[in-house]
Amino acid sequence: MLVKCMFSGSGGQGSALMAKLVCQGAMKENLKVVMTQTYGIEQRGGDSTANIIISDEPIGSPIVENDATVAVALSNSIYSQCFHGVAPGGQLFTNSSLVEKPGTAEGFEQILVPASEMAVEAGSVRCVNMVMLGAVIARTGMLKRDTITSVLEDTMGKKKPELLELNLKAFNAGYEAAKGD
Repeated sequence: MLVKCMFSGSGGQGSALMAKLVCQGAMKENLKVVMTQTYGIEQRGGDSTANIIISDEPIGSPIVENDATVAVALSNSIYSQCFHGVAPGGQLFTNSSLVEKPGTAEGFEQILVPASEMAVEAGSVRCVNMVMLGAVIARTGMLKRDTITSVLEDTMGKKKPELLELNLKAFNAGYEAAKGD
């Protein structure tokens, strides 16, 4: 098993948090994992990408470069980079609430998720990352659903218990929506 992930969005959308939760989940499932991040100098609004490699074998290089098997585009400004960064046979999860003109996927699958709208329905647009994470886990099966909910409980339950219910609701909404496709 080798999964190369690229989680991208605008600063403040939580792409780095998505990546960290996936890393923690991979470790809980006794998998090897490595993560790198790139981001603009802006605290909010600049583009941000977190790359992850998950494997059941040792990982030789932490580079994800136009060969992501799973990519996430949370915002319109980073969409083109994600679109061109998906490997043949890979999957691109696109926030159709914000990406105005999604391209036609050739050689990979594009999953359109109205993540921002779903996050608002769940209680806050700030949960867009959790909606998308739910969709990713449902469609890829790279980690177990229970693993991610456990990581959320461990992470947010201690530091921000008031946000745990909201984030679980958003995660489950994304999971159920993508599972039904």
